Amino acid sequence: MGWHAYKMTTKQQTYQERAEQLVKTIDIAKKVIVNSKSLDDKTRTHFLNWGRDIKNMALNPEPQFKKVASLKYLKNDFLIYWNEEDGKDIEKFWSKLYENGIDFEKKDTIQAVLKRKRIKDIHEYESVIDNIVVAEQMGRINKTQVKVLNQMIGEFEQRQTNKGK
Repeated sequence: MGWHAYKMTTKQQTYQERAEQLVKTIDIAKKVIVNSKSLDDKTRTHFLNWGRDIKNMALNPEPQFKKVASLKYLKNDFLIYWNEEDGKDIEKFWSKLYENGIDFEKKDTIQAVLKRKRIKDIHEYESVIDNIVVAEQMGRINKTQVKVLNQMIGEFEQRQTNKGK
């Protein structure tokens, strides 16, 4: 077993360890969702299917997606709901992660973007687009902040357009 074989094994273990951490996170979320008093059946089913799909993509990736970066995207996508919402289920989820030694950080993309005054990448852009209406409806952001975010969305789109030229 040469150095290269050892080196590759190490890299795959890193992917595998991260995939297992994500799977553990999804299993914790599943328990919270199944026992949730605030989710209706349709939402519960959607979340359980979504978790199963993410878990499957993490554990059985297409060869080109067996990268730590791909796992990061899956993790970020999976955590959007848990990051952007509040309530007993959300608190329970984050405390269970902590109890299980999973050190994912709870982050609110919309607040981070407002604080920074710009959308830095496509993932933040998609997160803001996906969550702006709900955030306003729930009173997490006001009309002025919605205007500012919409302006930042426009600026981000403009930067993307200019990149292509």
